[in-house]
Amino acid sequence: MYNVDLASGHVIASDTQASVAALDGAVAAHARLCASIIEVSASSKLPIVSAQKMLQSITAGMAQLVAGRADLVETVHELTKTQSKTSLREVGFGCSGSLGSDNKFNEKINIDKIENLLEKNAT
Repeated sequence: MYNVDLASGHVIASDTQASVAALDGAVAAHARLCASIIEVSASSKLPIVSAQKMLQSITAGMAQLVAGRADLVETVHELTKTQSKTSLREVGFGCSGSLGSDNKFNEKINIDKIENLLEKNAT
């Protein structure tokens, strides 16, 4: 087991939360910009080709942000695995919002439990 002091754990948790918030903010800003490009292009009667080039550019950037977010998700997963091997394994750092539990994973576990119960009751 690795000995990690509590203050260091809080720093990692805070930096992780800030990174997720920054990436999510960037994705949201790109989405708003995409909508603005469409609205302004329509109201300005810009040629469709002009808006198309802008939309392709902004969505390419957004795709890279989303790919980077997937990498951050993997980093959070690795941080959580590593934490379980440290002196902080039972410490919750209050991760909230997009760092919270994986609901799909939890739902899958609950569905599996329900299916197992139904199978047992059917026999």
